[in-house]
Amino acid sequence: MSPVIFLQEDQIRTLFTSSNKDAVTKGSAFAMDENTIFHAYTILPLKVNLGGQVLATFIVYPSIETMNEGFLSQTSIQVVNEADKIVIFLCIQDNVLRHRALLETENGNVECLIKFIPARSELYSRSKGLLETSLLAEKTVGIVGLGSGGSPLAVELAKAGVGQFTLIDFDRLELSNISRHVCGINDLGRYKTYAVRDSILQKNPYAKISTLEIDVNKARQLCEDALAKVDIIMCASDNDRSRFFLNEISLKYKITAVFGRAITRAVGGDVLRVRPYNGPCYSCLYSQNIRPEGGDDEEISQLDQAKELLPDYTSEADVKSAVQVGLSSDITPISNFMVKLALVELSRGANSGIKSLEEDFISDFYIWANRRENVYENWSKLEFNFNKPSILRWYGAKVERDPKCMVCGQ
Repeated sequence: MSPVIFLQEDQIRTLFTSSNKDAVTKGSAFAMDENTIFHAYTILPLKVNLGGQVLATFIVYPSIETMNEGFLSQTSIQVVNEADKIVIFLCIQDNVLRHRALLETENGNVECLIKFIPARSELYSRSKGLLETSLLAEKTVGIVGLGSGGSPLAVELAKAGVGQFTLIDFDRLELSNISRHVCGINDLGRYKTYAVRDSILQKNPYAKISTLEIDVNKARQLCEDALAKVDIIMCASDNDRSRFFLNEISLKYKITAVFGRAITRAVGGDVLRVRPYNGPCYSCLYSQNIRPEGGDDEEISQLDQAKELLPDYTSEADVKSAVQVGLSSDITPISNFMVKLALVELSRGANSGIKSLEEDFISDFYIWANRRENVYENWSKLEFNFNKPSILRWYGAKVERDPKCMVCGQ
């Protein structure tokens, strides 16, 4: 197999401006899979593939004849100079981009195949018909909480074509997070906002992303200012204090919000959609006590969270034992359902392929059970039941707006 070099289509286009004609441009490439795959750039993106970095040279020629002459003159000698490892030869003739590439190896120069990473218009071509991707590209999603629930949520929305994000979280990625997080070992110690931002850019390099490394309970005004102009708020935080605050922002600015959470060891969870003044708000849910009895038992997934919730005199051993986390596969269904609700809201009114879901998602509150434990221990076995509450199915609950609610009521 010939080595393959992947190029960013947008970057190559910029090489063919009048100022760059006949120009030599220095760049970089990253080698992977034993030097059989390379990703080459004229300008490095924020997030690059892991691999050995080598120098790359891009040369623009006026015609295919001069390009081939340049290519042939390099095949028997060192590529351009002692430092260069890859040279990419380019020209446009008859309105068609012509290209060749050489890789310098210990055994001589090897011709490579070139493949292009398409421009934005082609990135989500397979989603067309299901989603209005051009519409989603202009939508801004605010996500608060980028842990095991919020991080996959962010990446899935990027994969669907959402083009603008506001990411808020004060925490850094720890080793205990890795098994349930979209980011990996190479992101240890980083702010989750930065790590998730880079994961989004791996799916949509054209996304516009702003980050805020704050505790929303302690920097309320900064949080409010950041979310005031988003199109939807996704709340994946791990405490009710922040959820009540985000509920207030949702109502104040009339921005739809989606709240999701897991309960003890992710035995189950629930999702609430708040459409300001057109349905229940987060406070309404509490006033009507619609959650299953015992369903308010928050999942404690981090030591800092346990220390905040438990009394000050609690021993270190008891704090650690209070941290009970679920599997990533238990949390993913909750995140995915939040994504579905968000996409329906962001596409509402458009003639998309998921429009029928607007008729399905008439409830604003949904319950999910992973296992017949805790508050779900009396639910039916999954088996062949379809008319009784059982695990591994979503259930919409009828929740009306509370006219006496202290937050959204009259």
